[in-house]
Amino acid sequence: MKKLIMGCIGVLTIMCFIGYYGAIAAEKKEQKKQEKVTKAKSIDPKATIDNNHPEFEPGYSCNDCHEIKLDAKTTATQVWLSGESPGKKAGEGVMPKEQVWNAIEKTIGGKKLDTKTFVLGTCMNNVPLTTTAEFTLDPKKKVLYGFHEQGTEKLIQIRNNPKVSLNWHKEFESFTDFCCVQVRGRAELIDGKNPEFEKILIEFLPYESGARVPKDATPEQRELRLKQFRESLKKGSFVISKIYIDQATMANYDFTNQGLRRYQRWTR
Repeated sequence: MKKLIMGCIGVLTIMCFIGYYGAIAAEKKEQKKQEKVTKAKSIDPKATIDNNHPEFEPGYSCNDCHEIKLDAKTTATQVWLSGESPGKKAGEGVMPKEQVWNAIEKTIGGKKLDTKTFVLGTCMNNVPLTTTAEFTLDPKKKVLYGFHEQGTEKLIQIRNNPKVSLNWHKEFESFTDFCCVQVRGRAELIDGKNPEFEKILIEFLPYESGARVPKDATPEQRELRLKQFRESLKKGSFVISKIYIDQATMANYDFTNQGLRRYQRWTR
């Protein structure tokens, strides 16, 4: 009986070793597979698959494995910004950087009740999302501030991928009367525990309407009501998005009246 028990223990030990080393082998195999994927070369947007390309699962796209490089010298956007284009020689009609920013600030600037509604683009796991949200501009720091309720999908995506894109445009009916601003940037989420939260509320965001201050309130009563409301927001389920503008591209047909290109770009 004792020999039988010892034999069983021996068999179980061998099986454990086999399972353990089998798991390690599988893990190493998966790791090599991942390394192979992450080492995929950067490719041109026009690249095509040839016979030497490794096998891949159905549903995969080039973007899942490769970094796709855009050639700034050949993209249509770059041609319109500074390249040789209809009516313009290469480099002609380009605004100085400071002038571009002034035009952007004049277009999307404003605080409190002068906020602008943007289309905000976020992305997580290669799945994009666009939503609309109100933002106000800090022209000195060149950042946008938004005020959002916690728990929304766009905030979850921002926490996992802070790279965002925004677009604002005025209503227009023809391509001879358009004005829009496209922004690329990095988002930071600021909650009520951050001292910057209240400062941004006071200086930029139109939170006052939510406080419902009576019209006949004295200045002291008004300030007390606003302070109490700010405290409730700091403890509540709200967050401020702070978006650092890395690049802003403005399209304005009116630029052509000044002999300039209709597309101008500012970069940080």
